[in-house]
Amino acid sequence: MPISKELVDIPLVPGDWDYIEEGIENVIVSYHGNDPELQGWVLRLTKCDVGADIDVDSHEASLFRNKELQRKQDALEFAASIVSPIVGDEYVLPQRLVTVSSEFLRQVRKNIESRRPKNRLAKYIDSRQSASMLTKEMISRTPANDKGRHSVTVELKPKCMTLPRSEFAALESSVKHRVCWFCMNQYTLYKDGNVSKFCPLELFSGDRDRIARSLDHFAQLPHNNFVIFVDGRSVVDEQGEISDKCVPHWDLLRDTVAGIVQKEELFSRLQLIQRELDSFNIESVLPKYQHALETGALTTGEPGIDAWFEAYAEFRRRLDSGNNDISMVSDCQAVLELILATTLRDVSVLIKFDNWPARSVTDTSSFDFSKYTIGVVDHDPKKLSNIPKYYKLDHDIVATYLQHNPDEANQRPCRED
Repeated sequence: MPISKELVDIPLVPGDWDYIEEGIENVIVSYHGNDPELQGWVLRLTKCDVGADIDVDSHEASLFRNKELQRKQDALEFAASIVSPIVGDEYVLPQRLVTVSSEFLRQVRKNIESRRPKNRLAKYIDSRQSASMLTKEMISRTPANDKGRHSVTVELKPKCMTLPRSEFAALESSVKHRVCWFCMNQYTLYKDGNVSKFCPLELFSGDRDRIARSLDHFAQLPHNNFVIFVDGRSVVDEQGEISDKCVPHWDLLRDTVAGIVQKEELFSRLQLIQRELDSFNIESVLPKYQHALETGALTTGEPGIDAWFEAYAEFRRRLDSGNNDISMVSDCQAVLELILATTLRDVSVLIKFDNWPARSVTDTSSFDFSKYTIGVVDHDPKKLSNIPKYYKLDHDIVATYLQHNPDEANQRPCRED
């Protein structure tokens, strides 16, 4: 089933849905009931600040529901018409919209509360939403009576895939041309100095040994960028690492995933589009964004799908002409290209093995590791209103990195080749 904006009405039972994971904006729950129409699907439920949805019957809540429905329909159109041509239709998972009631949402919220991480409890499922996205399931369980195998899903959030080449960078920001955003951001996220050795440029190197080594580094400090699910549950060992202690045949899984990253065109396409969208950075776009707001070229609202069509078409025309003269690019175009680049940098890649050997299996030769499913998720367009926040974050990341690494000779450059 392709991506569909049509809103379908399917009876939903709260007890049939089980917590899988969540991010900043959404909680993901999977279906384990008996309805064939829902089996093999997960539900993405939008979150809000605790208490923000108290009055679900107010006029404001009604306006919110209509706005949210339009946003989700636009996000599906964005996935079908912008993301799919970039990464390939085969990598974009089927999605559709289903109606949800406030009663259903409140009960699911209550049912999953004990499963949620403590650091996520400032937000919960928003009971004002009238529709939610169903997405093809990529994280699932193996039947309990099947002792010889597991369902294993690997989730990668690669973030930056190239070093920026944009000419718009302040002198103190020139470090961006040597050290990637992910590596610099470690010093902002983890002030105790417990920074990861993982570099996404190694993951995208095309060299299988370097890819495998980068996955080992990822596994040592996975944080939220590298997650492995075994039978629907995320796993880490007692040190908070991903290892053979919690993942059956971890070395085999690492090497198998390295081979997939090396050969699947998804990864090279993501890297290429990030390189192509590198004409502007946040330092140059913030004043363009502010100017566009002042002149009325942009509003404080978010762009509709037509604006995204036009912006992506203009970007392709400029690129295909071989004349990437950005001096003539409008403020609005520069803003939308930056947001598109940010959106694609933030996608997650899921790789699912339905037939992974259990720890008790010593001879894995009968398992076919060439059979897997791969797809991208988390590709809703980012909000234009976040641009000032992105600018501040960018400034803080560079400043914090330079505080810890003031001497260029001691900075570890990221290798892009």
